[in-house]
Amino acid sequence: MTNNIALQQRIRFLLIFFICALLFSGLTAIPLQWELELLMPLLERSTRLSSMFPIFLEWIQRINDGVQNGYGQYPFLAYGTDWLAFGHVAIAVAFIGALRDPIKNIWVINFGIISCLLIIP
Repeated sequence: MTNNIALQQRIRFLLIFFICALLFSGLTAIPLQWELELLMPLLERSTRLSSMFPIFLEWIQRINDGVQNGYGQYPFLAYGTDWLAFGHVAIAVAFIGALRDPIKNIWVINFGIISCLLIIP
């Protein structure tokens, strides 16, 4: 009996972590252009960071250029990140049922485990 309770608590903890991770990654994908506009001046002013990790700064600059130019010339590209963000949030919502009753919704947990095993080589 104690093992079942401990297992349910562990499953709930992992589900909460997974839901939070999905929500965080989804919600931060929507304002991508705005986030990069805020991040770039901070990174450019940080001489210590740029001297320690010059490749990182170049990589973020390249991402910023791509997002700014891409959204400027082709604003419909933003729909891709918006749909990606929506997908993350929708999947997070789907896991709420499993969080409420992990035994009844064991199929969600099994599906998540199988998906992770297929993704991780």
